[in-house]
Amino acid sequence: MLKRDEIVTFSAKSAWFIWVSPLCMYFSLLLFKYLLTKKQVVFNNKIGSVFGLLAVIGFVFNLFFSFYVDFKLKNENYITCAKSSWIAPNKYVKDISLCK
Repeated sequence: MLKRDEIVTFSAKSAWFIWVSPLCMYFSLLLFKYLLTKKQVVFNNKIGSVFGLLAVIGFVFNLFFSFYVDFKLKNENYITCAKSSWIAPNKYVKDISLCK
């Protein structure tokens, strides 16, 4: 069995970035090509569709995975600390005094 630390930090937003980054890079390359040539850029439907599908699958996976992590850690008696902002990662601790 895995032994966890007293403090566990988890960010679903950074995991989501892994799934959506290919789509962002594809659109960035299209924009870069347009800025260089000043001509209409042809959108490759196959590549765009694959990256879009990858982003949707990643979003669904990440949504369920973040709920699973939250459920699993709370079942192991971890407490969620208050977040400093909405974008801050979730911090789970065994003892409330570890929240700083």
